[in-house]
Amino acid sequence: MSTPPPPTTTTPNGRSSRVFSESDEIQILKCLVRATKSISPPITTVGTPTINRIIKRLNDKFSPSQINDKLRRLRDKYHKHARNKSLVRTHHDRRIFKLSKRIWGKKTIPRKKKNEMGSEKEDGVKNLANFRYLVAEFSRVLPGNEVWKEKMMGMGEDKLRKMDQEWVFLKVEEAKLVARKAELIQQQIMEVMGETGSANGV
Repeated sequence: MSTPPPPTTTTPNGRSSRVFSESDEIQILKCLVRATKSISPPITTVGTPTINRIIKRLNDKFSPSQINDKLRRLRDKYHKHARNKSLVRTHHDRRIFKLSKRIWGKKTIPRKKKNEMGSEKEDGVKNLANFRYLVAEFSRVLPGNEVWKEKMMGMGEDKLRKMDQEWVFLKVEEAKLVARKAELIQQQIMEVMGETGSANGV
């Protein structure tokens, strides 16, 4: 038995238009989430390629203007529900809200707290393994001293990343210096010893 077509409504200009089903709404939002997964929310514009992808996902049942209008309505619905979550009553409402939040929700900002001087700072990091060069140097210079680890855990991630990068750059410079020293000593041995130095494997 064939599946009946979606119901239609008549617009004020006398034209009929298809009604979006709950399944259509979910498919629209899922498609938009996949298309914008590399972009931080909120999404402000939806390009033509994405609109065409949504249309194809819905088996060409709707026009670009209908999809754009539906996206606008879904966005307005999300903001309305975000202001008053008591309006999110049904299972479908909850699914729509969860997907819409990934598209039009505000980007999460790291929580900040007051330090002893009263100024704000970012929460401390939870894993020092991301700063292995910095940790390696402190472990070498302060063996058996765990206080510095506790202090680092209370510092901001950006600060620790900068400190770690400073050691990375220094390691690179040290490697260049070692290579330069090896080159220099070989050059000077040749100048002093001539071919004898080279023949002896120096």
